[in-house]
Amino acid sequence: MKPIYKCRICGAYVEDPMHCGTKAEMILDSSRRVALSKLMSFLLRHDPSAAGLSMDREGWVSIKELAEGIRSRWRNASLYRWVREEHIVAIALLDPKGRFELRDGMIRARYGHNKRLCVSIKYPKDVNSGYLYHGTVRRNLASILKEGIKPMNRHYVHLTLNIDDACTVGKRHGDDVVVLLVDAWCVRSQGIDILIASRQVRLVSYVPPQCIKRVLSCKA
Repeated sequence: MKPIYKCRICGAYVEDPMHCGTKAEMILDSSRRVALSKLMSFLLRHDPSAAGLSMDREGWVSIKELAEGIRSRWRNASLYRWVREEHIVAIALLDPKGRFELRDGMIRARYGHNKRLCVSIKYPKDVNSGYLYHGTVRRNLASILKEGIKPMNRHYVHLTLNIDDACTVGKRHGDDVVVLLVDAWCVRSQGIDILIASRQVRLVSYVPPQCIKRVLSCKA
C-alpha cells in the first residue's frame, strides 16, 4: 500500500504527496498503514474484545474507543502508541476494497465478520452482475466442486467482480491458487440473494456446485 498524506490546504487524506498545489504531510508510511489496516480488520471482524471494544449488533464501534483500545488494551499496544483517530479515519476512507464504513464518529467492517459475533448488516441486492469470482487454494477444489462454496466460519461467502482481486484473496491461504468462475444468474435462480458489500465485493450465503462454471488460473 502507498503512504497516506494529509493535504495542508484542504485537509483531505490522499495517497499523492502533492495536493492543492503544495506538498502534503505524511501521516502514515506504507508499513504502518498495512499493519494498522490488518489490525483494524481483525478487531472489527473477528475479536473486538481483544482491545476491549464495545460493538453493537450492526458492527459499529466508536472510532475514539478503537484508537484508545489499540494504544492501551491490545496485546501489542506498545507497538501502536502512535495511533490516532485520524489514522483510523484515513485508512477507512482510502481502503482500496472499501472494507470499512464510517458514520457519525463510528466505524465498522462492511463484511467478513466471524459468525460468533452475531453481527447483522443489511446490504443492498446485486441484481445485475453476470459472473463473479472466488479465490481459493487447489487443495480445496475437489470438495468445493462437489459441495459448493460454503461460508465456513463467516456469515457469507465472499465473491469479487474481477479475477485479480480473487487471486489476491486466494493467496492469503497458500501459493497454489485457483479462481472459480461463478454464474450469478444461476445463484439467483436457486433463491439465493447476491448482496453488495463494497465496490468490488459481493456476498452470498452459499454457492451451489452447479453454479461454478469454470476453474481459472491466476497469473504468475
